[in-house]
Amino acid sequence: MAERGLTADDAALLLHRSARRRADGSRGVRARHAWRRLVRACAAGDPAAQDTARAAAAGLRERDALDLAAAAPEEPTDRAAYLVLIGQFAQRRALDPDGSLLALAYRAAPPRIRARLRTAMAAEGDGEVIRVVVTGDRRDRVAEMSYDELDYLGHHLAERQDWAELRRLVRDLPLAKGAAAARLLPVTERTDGVVGLLAGASAPSPEQLRALVDRLPRDAPITYDVSGDHQGASFSPDTSELALRYAVRKRGLPRELRVETLRIGTGDITRRFAGSTPTAAETETSILHLGDEILVKLRAGDELCRITRILPVYETVGAATAMSDLRRTSRGAVVLCPGGPAFVDPGALGLRHEPTALSAPPGTDRGRRWISVCHTLATLPAARLIAFSDLRNVYVTTEDGQLLHAMPLYRRVGGDSLFSPVLSFLSRNSLALHQNASRVSGQSTEIWEFGPDGDPRRTEHRLGVPRKRWPDDTWRVPVLDDAFAARVYASGTSRLDIDLPWLRYPQSATAGVVRQRLLTLTPGQDMFVVSRTGADDGFEVHSPHLPTARTLLERPLLHGRPQDVRHVQDLRSRIGDPAVRDALDLLATCLIDRSGGDIALGRTDDVPAGGPTDLALGGGRRDPEDRHRQRHITHQGEA
Repeated sequence: MAERGLTADDAALLLHRSARRRADGSRGVRARHAWRRLVRACAAGDPAAQDTARAAAAGLRERDALDLAAAAPEEPTDRAAYLVLIGQFAQRRALDPDGSLLALAYRAAPPRIRARLRTAMAAEGDGEVIRVVVTGDRRDRVAEMSYDELDYLGHHLAERQDWAELRRLVRDLPLAKGAAAARLLPVTERTDGVVGLLAGASAPSPEQLRALVDRLPRDAPITYDVSGDHQGASFSPDTSELALRYAVRKRGLPRELRVETLRIGTGDITRRFAGSTPTAAETETSILHLGDEILVKLRAGDELCRITRILPVYETVGAATAMSDLRRTSRGAVVLCPGGPAFVDPGALGLRHEPTALSAPPGTDRGRRWISVCHTLATLPAARLIAFSDLRNVYVTTEDGQLLHAMPLYRRVGGDSLFSPVLSFLSRNSLALHQNASRVSGQSTEIWEFGPDGDPRRTEHRLGVPRKRWPDDTWRVPVLDDAFAARVYASGTSRLDIDLPWLRYPQSATAGVVRQRLLTLTPGQDMFVVSRTGADDGFEVHSPHLPTARTLLERPLLHGRPQDVRHVQDLRSRIGDPAVRDALDLLATCLIDRSGGDIALGRTDDVPAGGPTDLALGGGRRDPEDRHRQRHITHQGEA
């Protein structure tokens, strides 16, 4: 059905003109012309004309109703839909008493026509037809229901007080949609089990569950090709979006800055910024996504940099100075300057300096270069802690400037000189420090613990490449600093180690590709962003487990099987994001209840799939993580 032609005012005017009649009840020339135009527009699928005809259907004369019906399409399914859209419900029931033809038309219609059919069916008021049309005659069609369709059907079931059908719908739907339907039930009808779990006060709201699912990657890895280098990346606080920066070469030098945002749930680029850089060659990579703001660090001269707010508006923050890379705080951002930590508050146009109790500010009289080239700053926003170093010591302070701890910075171990320290909090009571050495085997990694007496103790110290000297689980902490993570996940040089458990990429696609370094990772380490050079420059977003979590959370409970509980629980143990873990907990509990407690925790045999969206999670089936196709986005043209 084509949608073109009249506005609502046009259709109303035609109806008004067609209502003029002679004394004998017949229409004059102008009235007949107006009526014929309205009927032709209805036949052509014009939404305004059909809505006007439906609104006037109760007052139409029999001859007019027959005129409209005679213009219906010949195909029975299209005819049934047409009769609903023009409000001729009695003729629709005569043609299609059980709603089966209308259901077929509904399934084949595009989303806009579906929405109009739902509005028209609401006027008809036949609840059974509504159920058949929206869900079809197969229960597994719930997998295809949109949130709008679910809301429409759920409210009609609630208006009819068909609580049994609504409870069954809740038990069949995916988690977020089931939670929305469960809240349509009155409190007295929210029985125990799946309905009670999803409607309970402690359960996430439907909006929270939907937002959670929407921010998870559907495919892994996500790749984004760019024509530029000096790449940087930063996740938004809720990890739904990734800010990317890179420099485009002009006349052989990186002179143009590009900043773009990538939606993790869809892989789409949503915002773009392009502008010339303050200097002839932009080699900085630091970027920080704060949700409402995106900050970048730009070169402003010899050993000097400045902070620029790219979004929501382009503006410079503070004066040029030597500074470290940007780090997140509880309120905004912080950099390390020669005078100590300097804070960037939301919307502020200057840097805020908090006085510290240090005897000598870090970097004073020791050269600005130490600050500008070394990643000497780490933060723990949830605890409002900051760690930084100078040439002699490592300091831990609060965001208010209170000095908590000071530890000596060892500059030489054995015959190796140590340099370029990076820091990361492992918890609010422990700090890790890594330093490079003149020899790869001389790299130094140490862990400091802060006891209740306040005195820091170095509890572990190992020399050599971190990946060879420390188990990976050592660094599985809620928040790991990006610069520190790039060191511990390296192969011993500056390049990323290709033998990482989360680096999943088809071997055939690695020809001519160099994974240069780890740029950033999410809290909980569920997503990792890698810069790529070689055959194609660009970014890769790796996530070993979140795409599977999204698939499970989007799958209808109807298609769940007892043995799936073990897979959900195992997946939960591999994910660090607390919100995703809680959602998988809720999913496992719902599956247990729906299965009546018949849970297979051991090895299971294959069983027939429950429906078209069923996942192969049973024993002997292919891991669904291996089936996630690569999403590949090619950057084209100027930003």
